[in-house]
Amino acid sequence: MTRFRYLTALTLVIMFVSGAGAQDRQMQIPGPPLEMQQCSGMVGTWLYTGEMRMQPTDTAWIEHQATAEFSYVAGGAALQMRYTGDMMGMEMHGLGMLTYDREDRQWQETWVDNFGGRTSLYTGTFADGTRVMQGVNKMQGQTMHTRITTYDIAETTFKWTMENSMDGKNWFVSMKGSYQKQPPR
Repeated sequence: MTRFRYLTALTLVIMFVSGAGAQDRQMQIPGPPLEMQQCSGMVGTWLYTGEMRMQPTDTAWIEHQATAEFSYVAGGAALQMRYTGDMMGMEMHGLGMLTYDREDRQWQETWVDNFGGRTSLYTGTFADGTRVMQGVNKMQGQTMHTRITTYDIAETTFKWTMENSMDGKNWFVSMKGSYQKQPPR
């Protein structure tokens, strides 16, 4: 009987220690995800110069400019972008939020502006200096797939493209541009 109690106790200890070890591996350190440090160079004010077109058959690109102010919010857990500029002769205001989801191990980005008046959600990857985000938008009753790529990220410049698709297979570039970091004031 003593041997049975000893083996039972030993089994319970092993199960407890093994279970605790598994919990420790899953337990997350509180605070901003370490992945957010990849965005530190983006903090500041940027001048955006870009072009857009509404349809893949449009040959003329419409130029537009904006100012984008990037800052950490929520204690560094998110990178916020405040966008102010012109688009098709109208004033445009937008707000973006970039985060890293530790649970799903993917990047998330939201966007809302005064043109659409709705929140868009994109998810994706950020590796080797390129961030690729995808989501589904609605515009004038139609569903449209969107892919946003941020690339050639350097200390004071980066490039950006937005591609759209009605079927998720055939893509066309609808917007493209570059950002130039402005000196601190």
